[in-house]
Amino acid sequence: MSVSATPPAPRITAPSMALAACGPFAVGALLAARTGTVAPLAAVPAVVFGVVAATTPALYIASAATGTAPPLSAMVRAFALSLSAFGIALAGLLLPATFLAMSAVAPTTAFALASAAIGGAALLAVRRLARELKTTWLRPSFSASVVFTVWWLATLGIAGRLWWDLAGEVLS
Repeated sequence: MSVSATPPAPRITAPSMALAACGPFAVGALLAARTGTVAPLAAVPAVVFGVVAATTPALYIASAATGTAPPLSAMVRAFALSLSAFGIALAGLLLPATFLAMSAVAPTTAFALASAAIGGAALLAVRRLARELKTTWLRPSFSASVVFTVWWLATLGIAGRLWWDLAGEVLS
């Protein structure tokens, strides 16, 4: 029996993509149930998917401008794997967050727990995206690292601001 020198390519599965699609809705439902307002049902998925949709092209454009962009198909695959990782991580974090949020006294605790679940899953997804892009970029370089870091910080800032605005609306 021979052992392959390279690990098998990661696969994008339908269940993990379904988790990525449904996870933010579940977090929105948790916040809606806990705060008594229906705004999070639409706002949580809008923040998650809106930030990804709005900032993803910027990463590719900046990468292309510095000459470090992988082929578009590789970028799409890396983002799909990253979203898949986000869904799996959020599914694992959602049950404990829901238990703690529903047993908490204050709605602010529920919001903090939902924030931790979304933030933790997003952090793991960004880590997976960085790893996938590092393997698809033929020549990882300092400029590629700078582009990714600036993109990640800008995305975090945009998402954080939108999440803060949601908190203000829901918890007031």
